[in-house]
Amino acid sequence: MFSNDAGEPIHVSERMAVLMRKSGQNWILSVIAPWLIALAYFWACLMMEGSMAAADPPVVCFEEASSPPLEMFVDELPIPPVLDVTTTPHVTLGAYKITQKLHRDLPSTTLYGFGTSQRAAQYPGPTVEARRGVPTSITWENYIEDNVHFLPLDNTLSVPRLQNGGVPIVVHLHGGEVPSYSDGNPDAWYTSRGESGKSFVTETYVYPNSQPAATLWYHDHTTGMNRLNLAAGLLGFYIIRSPEEDENLTLPSGPYEVPLVFQDKRFFPDGRIQLPSIGAVPSIHTAWCPDIFGDTMVVNGKVWPFLNVKARRYRFRMLNGNTERYLSLSISTSTGSALKFIQIGTDGGLLSEPLTLPEITLASAERADVIVDFSDLREGTELYLMNSARAPFPNGNRLPGNTRMLMKFIVVAKTKEDIEAPNTPVPATLSNHTANIRLRGDENVRTHILTDVYTSVSATVPVEFLVNNRNWRSQATEIVAQGSTEIWELINLSSEAHPMHIHLVNHRVLNLQRMDVRRYSNRSCSLNIPYPDPRSCFTELPQPPTSYMVGWKDTVTALPEMMTRIAIKFSTRDGSPFGFDATAPPGYLWHCHLLGHEDNEMMRPLLLT
Repeated sequence: MFSNDAGEPIHVSERMAVLMRKSGQNWILSVIAPWLIALAYFWACLMMEGSMAAADPPVVCFEEASSPPLEMFVDELPIPPVLDVTTTPHVTLGAYKITQKLHRDLPSTTLYGFGTSQRAAQYPGPTVEARRGVPTSITWENYIEDNVHFLPLDNTLSVPRLQNGGVPIVVHLHGGEVPSYSDGNPDAWYTSRGESGKSFVTETYVYPNSQPAATLWYHDHTTGMNRLNLAAGLLGFYIIRSPEEDENLTLPSGPYEVPLVFQDKRFFPDGRIQLPSIGAVPSIHTAWCPDIFGDTMVVNGKVWPFLNVKARRYRFRMLNGNTERYLSLSISTSTGSALKFIQIGTDGGLLSEPLTLPEITLASAERADVIVDFSDLREGTELYLMNSARAPFPNGNRLPGNTRMLMKFIVVAKTKEDIEAPNTPVPATLSNHTANIRLRGDENVRTHILTDVYTSVSATVPVEFLVNNRNWRSQATEIVAQGSTEIWELINLSSEAHPMHIHLVNHRVLNLQRMDVRRYSNRSCSLNIPYPDPRSCFTELPQPPTSYMVGWKDTVTALPEMMTRIAIKFSTRDGSPFGFDATAPPGYLWHCHLLGHEDNEMMRPLLLT
């Protein structure tokens, strides 16, 4: 069951009638489609320009081979180079095809990476550092000359229809307050061969950097193939700093401030990235797979790296760059004793005061700004950054390979410079940009239903993901007044969490409330009747947000069988108007940041008036 345009439950057969008309599905096609696809795959391997070995068997969704065994902690953690744009008002970054060693014992891996030149391009891309109040512009050039993507493309999705071949890209500054033509609209893609999407305006994007200091990131956002381009390496950090933070807070900096981007991957023995080439339901989607999880963890472009640390405080800016996987992170020794995180910031910047947490959960795209104090540890102590999140989150159990382990910290001797460097405690007050939105009680309330679509009542694998029974191509309905505040109620009828990312603006989580999804789908209860009335769809009182939902956020986890309420201010953080015309085309969007869901159009336009 799922919902119609009015948010009312309707039977899956009504939606499947549309899907079957689109796909031409019948029982014959269901039987022979996998064999036809396998034959087509082998032919494509022969014709492609060396990007896949012709002898490779097709990779079937959920049946991927394991990566080759690799020894942990043999490669040191690399730190991406910094591109300082505070004194250079305009820079150019290109996307290039590269090869890179991701592990000592793994052959070089084919990737796409950003850089100021072919020689400088790498995965992840350089960390762009900007200063609040100092605008910059970046020209994002596409130098990828491949005729086709080196990862399996699914043309049943809403991918660019190219006449001249190539690999399209478009870059989104995730968490940025930017004009919509600089936002990386999925249909603003362009290739190295001169083709572009219907929303394309320019390759040069303007970033005002007027928002509070925060850990942002840039990544590809091309319609229908976002998951492929991120798996290929098109991402990097974008950090906005502010004089207030630098001057008033003595936080760890320089070599003691370390960005960490996490991705899970699966490899062929020759080092290439392995993704399914035959989908879970190939008669509908030839290569698309709803939940792809790697079996090997990569941090800053290295498999299971190590980092030498001194007995002092460090600042880690952590980014979950996975296409699908949630992370629940903790730090412990081999004996089980643990260090705690001191969280100082989230997606939207610094918290008002620090939080001490034994574990931090991050959805795909979420960031956590944390302090870890190694001061009391002896030289030679080894600690491990661990992951305990189930996949799919929160009820799955797939942790293939060793995705519980991410990296190792080794405490080493201090140098003279380490001893002289500041190592002050974390301030009790961090920011006056508190995550408070004044609610008057007359705010517009929108209820959004998040659903998975299946081919039949007995099917176990979804083939489509919708918001209010709509996708990216449906008519815009989220049309909001600039400067207004709205409350959005996200109802997740599925069995897994959906991290919903809202472009342009930040929000705060108000509360969560568990529901009886079965009764709601059967129309035997009401959302308008409060708990504990037996006629209510709710099964408990509203609960406060969990620790990983506090602060200013641009991505919110909508947990399964729950209503998650958020308050959104469609203006700058302090309520003042944007310094640009936020009503200009092509507009903004909001979507699930599980990239397989996003590529299958669990995404909606967001227009300001």
